Amino acid sequence: MKEEGRLLAIPGGVDDFREIREGGYYFVDKSELVSDIVNDRSKVFLFTRPRRFGKSLNLSMIDAFFNLEYKGNKWFDGLKVNSHPDVEEHRNAYPVIRLCMKDLVADDVEGFNGRLKLMLKSVYRGFKYLRDSDLVDEDLRREYFSAGDLSDMQMERSVISLCQMLEQYHGVKPIVLIDEYDNPVNNAFNRDFYAGVMGSLRRFYSLTLKGNPYMSFAVVTGVMQIAKESIFSGLNNLRVDNVFSKKFDERYGFTEPEVKDLCAYYGHPEKFEEAKEWYDGYRFGNADIYNPWSLLTYIYNDFEPGTYWASTSGNDILDVLLENADKDTNSVLVALGNGQAVVKGINPTVAMEDVGKKPTATYSIMAVAGYLNAVPKGDNDYRLSIPNREMYKVFYDKVIDSVWRFDKDLFKPLFDSMENADVPKMEESLFMLFSKNFPDILLKDEADYQLVLATIALGRGGRYDVGIEREAGNGRADIIMRRNDPRYPNIVVELKKSRSKTDIFNTMEKEARKALTQIKTKEYYLGMKGKTYLYGVCFQNKKAKVLFEEMDL
Repeated sequence: MKEEGRLLAIPGGVDDFREIREGGYYFVDKSELVSDIVNDRSKVFLFTRPRRFGKSLNLSMIDAFFNLEYKGNKWFDGLKVNSHPDVEEHRNAYPVIRLCMKDLVADDVEGFNGRLKLMLKSVYRGFKYLRDSDLVDEDLRREYFSAGDLSDMQMERSVISLCQMLEQYHGVKPIVLIDEYDNPVNNAFNRDFYAGVMGSLRRFYSLTLKGNPYMSFAVVTGVMQIAKESIFSGLNNLRVDNVFSKKFDERYGFTEPEVKDLCAYYGHPEKFEEAKEWYDGYRFGNADIYNPWSLLTYIYNDFEPGTYWASTSGNDILDVLLENADKDTNSVLVALGNGQAVVKGINPTVAMEDVGKKPTATYSIMAVAGYLNAVPKGDNDYRLSIPNREMYKVFYDKVIDSVWRFDKDLFKPLFDSMENADVPKMEESLFMLFSKNFPDILLKDEADYQLVLATIALGRGGRYDVGIEREAGNGRADIIMRRNDPRYPNIVVELKKSRSKTDIFNTMEKEARKALTQIKTKEYYLGMKGKTYLYGVCFQNKKAKVLFEEMDL
């Protein structure tokens, strides 16, 4: 609603519920998450969603509703949760312990434990009224409110001990909220202190959440659902809600009606279709979801589309996965980058020992982290695709940067020469590309050259639908670039590799001629319209021989 004729501010980067409700910001109402939690009656909730999809704001909203510290507030006036009178008895009725693991980044186990202890000391300072209360166990008060540093054992038991003291004081069991629980895992992954950090976290989370008799319930958020045996050992009372779950599917991210309302409120209902093209495409449970961070930033920037989500933060585990991807996985990534859907088996639960070893882990993390949309097909198979135009651009940069360490300045001359039928320049550009980026050992056969060229071809934006080993005519063409814009030619490329040690020039030309003839014999260009360029290419290590023919179809 407008305030005194002025539009409400866009809450870009504001994840404090109280600030949004008091500060004149637009709020997309997700308050029924509160009634969902109350009615579910689970002991521990784990909500996993991609970064910047509203996890911290929702956790702040949960705190605002249940925390007795905020009794009498008006932040929920007019919100949907008020249509659920059965939850009223829980409003501002509990002490709340809130932890954020976001900044627990260190370079060794000692540093991590030290940061965790400092954070816990800060949490305790928020409850210093317990220190002098006769209602609270004296030994606990002396142990945790002393000026000294916490021991490792005190660190691991700090939350369950605080829960016990808060119940003694208030006569009601507190609620525990933990935000970004997996961030320390991402930071430590693939580093020599990883095992130590995981050990500390496993003991801390298990003592905090497993059978804690002094806790009403807990809500935990993160990006990944890390396997129980890795981090939630023995925790059997965990209600997991991930991107494939249906119960809370509309509570994170924006739905289509919510996006239409946003576009209309800020004066541009006609921009909805553009917003849909750029930021829609996620499927959480049964709900179609838009990226909230990107959508709000898009509106803030006067409805100028861009890759806003990419500029937030990365995922170190995903980088490791991409850097260690095998040829088959890279081929799948190229196909996805070309707008194709691929059916693959994935598992939303991440077993850390599989990361970097199994392709399933690659696709699983890319799905839960928001790089891919995944729709169930049955038997743990999912239809994977890139969700929208923003993610197409993000995906391309991620694949190029992590799978291939390319000098990107070499891309444009290569594809300019292909579009302009400049054969000498194309041969020069191919030599520069491979000589600057690849040792001979990585270029064993045609498929290696094919994968490189098809991957970087994704960078031609929306000009082409790029296919690799795609059925065409009477066979499978190595690379097909079917134009999306009539200003550019269709391009068909067939690749050969020469292994001859003598008469190299003539052998390369003969193989290039064979490649060009294969394109025409098998009619790889069938179905194309307009100007079409055919290239037969033969490689001898880094050198390339190119033969060209033009067709007007």
